[in-house]
Amino acid sequence: MNKQRERATIEAFLRSMHYPVSCLVRSDRERPDALVRIGDELIGVEVTTVSEAAPRQTIAPQKWSSEAVRIVRAAQESFEKQDAATLVVRLELCPAWNPPGRSDFRRVADEFAAIARRAITTPPPFIRPGEPIELRDPHPDVCWAYIDRTHPELGGHWAPSFAGQVLRVSAEDIKATVARKEPEIAAYRQVANTVWLLIDCDLSGQGICLDVPEPCFHINTSFDRVFCCGFGMWQWIELPVTKPAMGANMRTGILRQSPFQCPLTPCP
Repeated sequence: MNKQRERATIEAFLRSMHYPVSCLVRSDRERPDALVRIGDELIGVEVTTVSEAAPRQTIAPQKWSSEAVRIVRAAQESFEKQDAATLVVRLELCPAWNPPGRSDFRRVADEFAAIARRAITTPPPFIRPGEPIELRDPHPDVCWAYIDRTHPELGGHWAPSFAGQVLRVSAEDIKATVARKEPEIAAYRQVANTVWLLIDCDLSGQGICLDVPEPCFHINTSFDRVFCCGFGMWQWIELPVTKPAMGANMRTGILRQSPFQCPLTPCP
């Protein structure tokens, strides 16, 4: 996860907890990713993307999505080398799409560019002049396309569109994610006595979109608190935590569709 998204995640978390963003002391660091001061307490905050305990797709969502972004950007470059039109384009790739290898990459990008070229050159008869064009299955690898002209000063904007069945992240996924970060906790506590983990569960790829889990299981971890967010970073849940040396002393998980009171005192 890049530092820009890490900071955006932390700021969204603070807002959801009714804390001012000014509580964020530092975000330009590693191990942990940020330091937050709430009241008199300095808290280390580590941000990570959820790890799947078992793959749901043939290609990892992160790789599939990043390759989709790369091929659509290449299609934009191919289009703009030959056409002066400035377009907003969204291409939804079929779940079965496999990213092409190096030898086929340029050919596929050119074929995706041709979808937009044909659409503006010979628009479907049901489209009124000036209206955006939507196409179903315009290419074996593309199940939906949106093409619209925009002002040249704004520049073209091409991107893949991700849609699919929404599945909740499982308990096994969260446990695998926490286990991946567990060996680093000693390093985090050298900076701050209290350490929280924020897990970004927003993963999309191959027709599946992951979302936050149900907070109905506990996590055995040395992290003091564990939180998860989903699409848009607006929904947060806190997962019940059992400290390894504390036995059954478990925190209570709360579904975060609306703000809840955190026991710590907000900073001024």
